[in-house]
Amino acid sequence: MKAVKKMAGAAAITLALASAGAVAHPLWMLPSEFNLSTDEGHWITVDATASHGVFSFDKPVSLNNVTIYLPSGERQRMGSYYKGQRRSVFDLQLNDLGTYKVELRTPERYMTRYVVGGRDTQRRIMANKQQAATQLPDDARDVVTMAMQNVSVFYVSQKAPTQEVLAVTGQGFEMDAITHPSDIVVGESATFRFTFNGEPLVDAPVEVVPHGTAYRSSRQQIDLVTDAEGRVSFAPEMAGPHLLSANVRFEGDGVLADEVGVNFLFSFEAIPE
Repeated sequence: MKAVKKMAGAAAITLALASAGAVAHPLWMLPSEFNLSTDEGHWITVDATASHGVFSFDKPVSLNNVTIYLPSGERQRMGSYYKGQRRSVFDLQLNDLGTYKVELRTPERYMTRYVVGGRDTQRRIMANKQQAATQLPDDARDVVTMAMQNVSVFYVSQKAPTQEVLAVTGQGFEMDAITHPSDIVVGESATFRFTFNGEPLVDAPVEVVPHGTAYRSSRQQIDLVTDAEGRVSFAPEMAGPHLLSANVRFEGDGVLADEVGVNFLFSFEAIPE
């Protein structure tokens, strides 16, 4: 992802909510287990879907861009997977003790929107700024190009949690797990930090929703906003899987895109007290 232009006099990057249609359906993954106590190799299965619902299946997704990080920090590609009508599924064998990271980071897609005519008809083409320059009609105005990307991640630990896969690179959109994802406990505060190219993401809206929304009248979501260091803290009240999401937009590089939209979803488990 291209670097963000820094605003004059600003030491950090400020974000706002992206429109729901800007980054399309959120992509999330849900493993059958987050924490394992066995010393022996173990298989888990993972569901993946594109859905606006929390852990409800809607559309299957391609998993060609899934990367698996071993406890050592080494990468390995995912093997075969099944793509059904409403979800995709793959199995993952855990042979090493420690924490694994599984990430689905889609390639950037570009959309250029503009208006034409006396009635300000809104139109769009799937092209970056350079490509759109040769495709736009002569009377196009209010032209804005957005780079869009989905990032979905979860962590699973076999025996004692380890730290290697939590390291951040300072490149692109990242979540820095101040609290280890395998140590999130009901009633205890958990803290995460969000950055883009190493800079803290300030005033970014973050939402945390526990599983089971289809079986209750309230989503029971926790609404958060990142502080000056890009951090949010929360204490889950319910045990089981949760979905943390941040749908954000910020300034682009001006060469390929005017804006960058990232739809980030992090699946984790809150452990009972």
